[in-house]
Amino acid sequence: DGGARSGGRGGRGGASVPNPTEALSNLILADVTPNFRFYQYGLDSQNKNGGLIDSRRRRMELFNKGMFGTEGLLAREKMTAKEMESFRRGIFFEGSFCFSAQRIPGLQILPYVLVGDKQSGQGEAGEIPISDNGDSMIATNVNNFLPPTEMQNAQTAQTVKKTLKAGNLSMDRRCSSCTTAFKDVTDLMSHCKIQGHMPVYEQDVVEEVPATNESFLSFCNVALQRAMGERMPRWGRDYIDPKSQKEATDKQGRSLGVNIYRAFSCEFGLARKAFTGPLSLCLTVDLRAKVIRTKSLLHNLAEMANANTLSQVKYSAQVINKAKRSWKGEIVICKYDKRCYSIVDLIFDKSPTTMPVPDLGMSHADYFTQKKKIKLEYPNAPPMVAVLGRNNSTIYLPPEMVCINELDPFVKMQLPLIASYRPHERNEAIEEMKRYLVPRAQKTKGVGGGLLPAVGIVLKDERLKVKVDCLPMPVIKAAGVLIPSDRGAMWAPNIAKANYRVSPGKAINLNVILVFHKDISRSSLKLYNRVRDLVNGFNATYRFPDKPYAQVAAGDDRLHWGAVEKHFSGKLPPNIFVLDFSKPRQRTGSDPAYAVIKHMLAKSGYLSQFVNFKNYDHDRNFDERKSFTIMQGVARQILSKCGVRVWWVNLPKSVPMPAVFVGVDVFHAPRKYDEKRGKRLAKESVAAVIVQVIRSHEEKHNSKVEIYSLTERRKAGKEMELGDLMNRAVSNALDILKVNPMSCVVWRDGVGDAAIKNVAKQEIPEVRNALARRLSQAPVGGAAVNKKQIPLSYIVVQKRISTKFLSLDGKQGLPCGALITGLQGPQHSTFYINGNAPSYSTPKPARFVITDMDAGFGKSKKVLSDLSWALCHDYPNWTGPIKLPSPVQMAHKLAELAGCLEDGGDSIDDKAYANKIYFL
Repeated sequence: DGGARSGGRGGRGGASVPNPTEALSNLILADVTPNFRFYQYGLDSQNKNGGLIDSRRRRMELFNKGMFGTEGLLAREKMTAKEMESFRRGIFFEGSFCFSAQRIPGLQILPYVLVGDKQSGQGEAGEIPISDNGDSMIATNVNNFLPPTEMQNAQTAQTVKKTLKAGNLSMDRRCSSCTTAFKDVTDLMSHCKIQGHMPVYEQDVVEEVPATNESFLSFCNVALQRAMGERMPRWGRDYIDPKSQKEATDKQGRSLGVNIYRAFSCEFGLARKAFTGPLSLCLTVDLRAKVIRTKSLLHNLAEMANANTLSQVKYSAQVINKAKRSWKGEIVICKYDKRCYSIVDLIFDKSPTTMPVPDLGMSHADYFTQKKKIKLEYPNAPPMVAVLGRNNSTIYLPPEMVCINELDPFVKMQLPLIASYRPHERNEAIEEMKRYLVPRAQKTKGVGGGLLPAVGIVLKDERLKVKVDCLPMPVIKAAGVLIPSDRGAMWAPNIAKANYRVSPGKAINLNVILVFHKDISRSSLKLYNRVRDLVNGFNATYRFPDKPYAQVAAGDDRLHWGAVEKHFSGKLPPNIFVLDFSKPRQRTGSDPAYAVIKHMLAKSGYLSQFVNFKNYDHDRNFDERKSFTIMQGVARQILSKCGVRVWWVNLPKSVPMPAVFVGVDVFHAPRKYDEKRGKRLAKESVAAVIVQVIRSHEEKHNSKVEIYSLTERRKAGKEMELGDLMNRAVSNALDILKVNPMSCVVWRDGVGDAAIKNVAKQEIPEVRNALARRLSQAPVGGAAVNKKQIPLSYIVVQKRISTKFLSLDGKQGLPCGALITGLQGPQHSTFYINGNAPSYSTPKPARFVITDMDAGFGKSKKVLSDLSWALCHDYPNWTGPIKLPSPVQMAHKLAELAGCLEDGGDSIDDKAYANKIYFL
């Protein structure tokens, strides 16, 4: 509402290379050494009662004790401390198993007890470590893996076989006894001679099998995480450069109260240069920004108490109550390790000096000095911050060591400006990362050089280049008027001139209920008149009356939704439309009443439009042009919500009509601390399905929007198994909209690479059954008996990806609509379409994975990329191309709206909202 932006949008576009035919990706090609292999050891952890140990932390403690302890396996194998430190770099604990880059000495015969317990008598002779509480760990089995079959070069394997027959052995330039790699054989042999080690030779492959793609990538990525962690601090899933810290400022040079860090996102994946080409290992490197407040929670508390110094803050009872109301349940980020915690309580009668650490016999101030090597600046300053730790335990942190994670609304609005990177900055970061991860690139922590080459993963000095095809702007018309090709990035000015020529006698007059904040009561009617004139200026099917049907004055929060609830308790006429001029309180970007009022209206199928006066104060109106632009967008939204097709986009002629387009997405609400239950809880997720019908390729047959939507609550975090919901949504839509389709295309968001196969297998049959049921006229949920199959295509859309495409010199981005088909996934046909970006950022593509395409769409898969690109211009909430096809972007908006409602959208009247895009 009110022109608010959301995920999947495009910007107006910055500098990009014109009409490129080739591009440079942020994928660094990699390879494995000829004798690469890795090992997966199964681990069984049990408590004294024979039950499984759930705590990963406890399992890790047992593993470290049994493997690396003073009485552990490697110590018993006569490894020195230095040798153990080097060997340890190549072992990766994963909970129920561990990966190892080399065979682990002493585990030739399995199962093997790593940690025993006194009760069972394991290790009575002191052969193995013993746990005092009865916990134990056993290495159960080992799998010896080679690279995936598709990565193994048959010619190389044949060559190796011949050299073995001739008495020669293939050898890698890395050590088999430690994690060290070398640039040349001379250095390797010298190292082995001095240390008494051996190179990695070709081994007997009888017991070794090719790894699955998933297992291989798991090993590569845990090794990558270890390699990155040896060089940079970790922040979430990314790694930051501490030297890159800079304080963000606004255009006038004033501090915004946050620091920005460069963060590197790196992940191995498998890709092909063509769908039938060989599979290659690639490292995707992306540059991101991490933001943290410059002021700690102690600073915030001191400001609340109006204190001049941080060392002697006195808190009144009123300030204490206000602080607890403000911050209990909020997320804080720890300044020294960047971990996030939920605040449980603020302990104002304790400070780091006066609060002891349980079982350690020292204060928290001493603990930070001695254990963390951090000297607190204000050790006597209360309060202690109680936060939720592992396993719902409570831990205590000094207030100067944490910052509130939530940023101020003004800073959030500035994030695109202060936390974005241009193409040349990303390109430089990729080259920097190559230098970090190549063999012996620089001195590193611990023993040896670069970890990746030491385990047999070698980065090439080559970035993947791809061919580019720039898609033309589709034909777009507004009320029969053609949008010029030079307005393809933003056609709002052209839309403003559209005239739909619906005679007043055929128009539907809406009964508008005007809700306004009491602070703008004097100008509310004047502002209403502006919206009315813009809506009616289109001469469309729906019109606003000269005066509102009713006016409702409202306040903040409860006084807002309470006033609306009171008004709607009476009898109302048909064709109700609610126009709400909201003005959220200070320090809040959105109106808390928004979700409550939307929930009320959704029960009865009422349409509504919110205009947020916090984003721009139309009452004072310092910038007439900005206000007019926003109000124009509001007018278009109002018409779209009513069902007017504001503009028409030509679709590929090879798509059989009538066509059904399905968009699917799932919204996940963030976890919040529940004070009653004492832990962070996630609200249920919400899935949304949009079904849109296009009758023909002619604009005149599609003057109205034909759409049906359905939502469903899901278990928190659950994105799979939406087949039944999709079946019901498509079945209901075909019946309500009365259409017998000739084709169907599904765009499914929210699916990762590993889940694509299972999701498609579960959902595609359900959609096919819904289509076939319509032809056979079976009841909803009934079995279809018509054997005719409507052509179906099923596409997984991935919008939050790290893949980027730049000009060949790395200095510019690609234009919006750049199509890339030269980067394919391991299993399915894939294409990328580049989105827009402002000049201070880098354009980001969306990935489209075609899991199924019937013959009815033709032989070329390009019809799906052309169709997807055309529908990127069809989203009624943005007069320019967006990154996603409109059906899936609308599903995203609907899922987000329903997810914010108290009941997760259960009360939404889906039938009353048919043919209405009410969720914009």
